[in-house]
Amino acid sequence: MNVFGNYLLPRDAGTLFDDAALCRAMLDFESALATAQVHEQVIPAPAGHAIAAACASLQLDPAELVEAGRHSGAMAIPLVTAIARALQNTAPDAVCHLHYGATTQDVVDTAQVLMTQHACTRLLAELDACIALLLPMAQQHRDTPMLARTLMQPAQVTSWGLKCAQWAQPLRRSREQLHALSKHALVLQLGGAVGNRSTLGEAGDRIAARMAEQLQLGCTDSSWHTQRDAWMRLGMEVAVLAGSLSKIARDLALLSQAEVGEVFAQDAQRGGSSAMPHKRNPVACMQAVAAGIQVPHLAATLLSTMAQAHERALGEWQAEVAVWPQLWVQAFAATSAIRSALAGLHVDTARMAHNIHQLQGVVYSEPIAHALAPRLGKPQASALVRALGAKALQNHTPLIELVLADEALAGLSPMQRDALHALCHLQAAAAPSARMCDKLLQH
Repeated sequence: MNVFGNYLLPRDAGTLFDDAALCRAMLDFESALATAQVHEQVIPAPAGHAIAAACASLQLDPAELVEAGRHSGAMAIPLVTAIARALQNTAPDAVCHLHYGATTQDVVDTAQVLMTQHACTRLLAELDACIALLLPMAQQHRDTPMLARTLMQPAQVTSWGLKCAQWAQPLRRSREQLHALSKHALVLQLGGAVGNRSTLGEAGDRIAARMAEQLQLGCTDSSWHTQRDAWMRLGMEVAVLAGSLSKIARDLALLSQAEVGEVFAQDAQRGGSSAMPHKRNPVACMQAVAAGIQVPHLAATLLSTMAQAHERALGEWQAEVAVWPQLWVQAFAATSAIRSALAGLHVDTARMAHNIHQLQGVVYSEPIAHALAPRLGKPQASALVRALGAKALQNHTPLIELVLADEALAGLSPMQRDALHALCHLQAAAAPSARMCDKLLQH
């Protein structure tokens, strides 16, 4: 990640999968492996204790691991070499028991799982914060009228509360999915050379269970070296979440345009322009959109790595582990940015009403046309309202006035005229959205 990538991220996003976290996670795997093998009497206790002590105190140099990995093609080889080097000074007899029954992918996959577990916890915390901001806003503004827009054009009246409730629903679904999928994906990897734990014999399953308990991970009956479905489902849910967040960011940015002015999603201390002092750009929305744009391509790359040959992949897995952290970092960045935007959101309900009123009632064209259909016929009623709608906007005259003045409707009774006027009541138009908002908030 270079400077242009970093300034779009929260300050601590880079620590989710940084080199230090990876090194610590790999050392934790080797420590847990040795400790579990001591309990199962697979390796001598002094050797296991020495390995665990070496892993606890060792400070790995990521640059050295990378350089050595370029030649070995496997990051665990220089890792094991570094631990063995430390053991030579304290317990040389333990070296032959180091990494016993494991393979490179066991180490790296489990390290990825440990880091992903932490990233998922952080992501869920930000997601919970977004939901906690949206739901009270939805309740407060359940019947606050605002303009709905379809195909980027004015449509009908909805409510700000319903919009917030609808934003919250996919976030709540993603929260549920992330919790559920994590149980199947955040599990220990321990398969050995070809995934069957053959070197560990009958003790393999018990060692795996002990390791999982020590590392606070789930445990499966088999390895998943080239069976990445559960892992990918978790990643794809993260991608779906990023898409939902991008939708919120896009809507907030559009609503905060000066010409619209219905919300303002930005701290006054941020978002200035280098040339125009009056500008306050929606930086949080920009950060969320920028993060979301990158996610589909990352998700596609991850899906393309699933065709992993036989019992160990040549290139596909290596590409996966390189891209996986980027997906989580960008999703975390988007979630954090939306939380920031919502926390500082200013909602201008008067401007929402103004933007509806300036459309001269054309937002009520559908119910008006429907009410006139029994009298004029549906095609004629739609054509009349369409023509008068254009005239209403051009002449700045309410549509209902033009409708009631049209000669085709001269015979309407006072009661019928009152009924047509009632169709243009702003709060009545927002009522269906308020009811739907209530239903969404009940779930």
